[in-house]
Amino acid sequence: MADWVVRSQWSDIEATAKAVASRSLVNWLGCVLGGASDPAVDQLLAAVQQLGSSGKSPLSGRAESTDPGTSALVHAFASNILDYDDTHWATAIHPAGIVASALAALVGHAKMSGEDFLHAFLLGTEVECRIGMAVSPGHYEQGWHITATCGVFGAAVAAGRIMGLSSQQMAWAMGHAATQSSGLVASLGSMAKSLNIGHAARNGLLAAQWARYGITANDQALEARFGFADVMGSRPLDPLLCERLGHHWEAERNTFKPYPCGFLLHPAVDACLASPDRWTVDEETIDHVLVVVHPLAQVRADRPHPVNGLESKLSLQHAVAVALLQGEAGVRAFSDASVNDPNVQALRSRVRVVSDEKLTAQDACLELHLCSGQRLSREIRATSGQAPATMSDAVLERKFCDLVAYGTPHCDAPQLLDALQRFPQAEDAADLFRLTVRRP
Repeated sequence: MADWVVRSQWSDIEATAKAVASRSLVNWLGCVLGGASDPAVDQLLAAVQQLGSSGKSPLSGRAESTDPGTSALVHAFASNILDYDDTHWATAIHPAGIVASALAALVGHAKMSGEDFLHAFLLGTEVECRIGMAVSPGHYEQGWHITATCGVFGAAVAAGRIMGLSSQQMAWAMGHAATQSSGLVASLGSMAKSLNIGHAARNGLLAAQWARYGITANDQALEARFGFADVMGSRPLDPLLCERLGHHWEAERNTFKPYPCGFLLHPAVDACLASPDRWTVDEETIDHVLVVVHPLAQVRADRPHPVNGLESKLSLQHAVAVALLQGEAGVRAFSDASVNDPNVQALRSRVRVVSDEKLTAQDACLELHLCSGQRLSREIRATSGQAPATMSDAVLERKFCDLVAYGTPHCDAPQLLDALQRFPQAEDAADLFRLTVRRP
């Protein structure tokens, strides 16, 4: 795998995979800019600055600068704090946040064109998703936060590619990534969840740097006894891990979230908002709501009493209540204010979640039992084995503009979209990120 990363040529990659990388960058940067001014990001920066972190690496959407490691940490944290990032459904990994954040931290420190950035981004995304596939589903089901635990490999590979590592150094970088892999599902619902992702971006960047300077690691840390798969997986490493590298792209199965909440909530939200016959109801007309989902969705998201916006992003009860009452599920629907809305609280208490093994993670069944005695029902069923439909360019651009307006209104969203469209031809990747910096 390390040898493939080192030898890969952009000219050999088909146009569809290149387009996936470009679209993923649009979604990632929108999420970073949408989260850039979140109070949690302010708190994180205050904490690292208190420890003496300083440097010349700019932070997208903000006025501060810092060192590259902290830049990777903060970019990844900001990209995830709204829970609006991408999702590789087959593994539950949110691929872009960690990999792109490690690369953004190197912009200005390493000679890098837009093509170089996108190439490294695509390679890192592919590696983390393939490793995730190799240890799925047991790894995530055991409680490992798979975005962080596998994302650190993607960051190491992407950063190592930009640093020009040899095959041996790249294998060491992956070894360093393996021994730094961490993150618990128990962190979900708190700021530590986004911090897991931040740590993975920073640790992946550092893994490449250690290897660059000849600090050795076990170059079989993925497959060795007491290695990553042996310790953190549920079975031996899948021998198909490296099959058809460069010909089959797991990265092409990446999707973008239409709602800023855990992806396991999306089918239930879809059921609430389905067109053209979307239900028009209010809290007083509903006696109770029954939500039937896949068992994993119940385990992860049966949270009847979220205490703040962060927890609400992982609460099926809240997602259903707010979608039914407000007729939308945007960023403000999963805020502290929405959690404390009396009408939302009242309906949330009457939402019951049950599971059905026959459903997939992309399915949901919703039953509204009205006070009048009437019952309304709706099912969302995915085509077997398929990921959710790809978000169109128009919808993705609208999402990007909404996020910029929400988190960084000082930025010119149309100008940024134009720069993103021209990014593959950019001589200096830093030019894109300079457009986001907030002047003091």
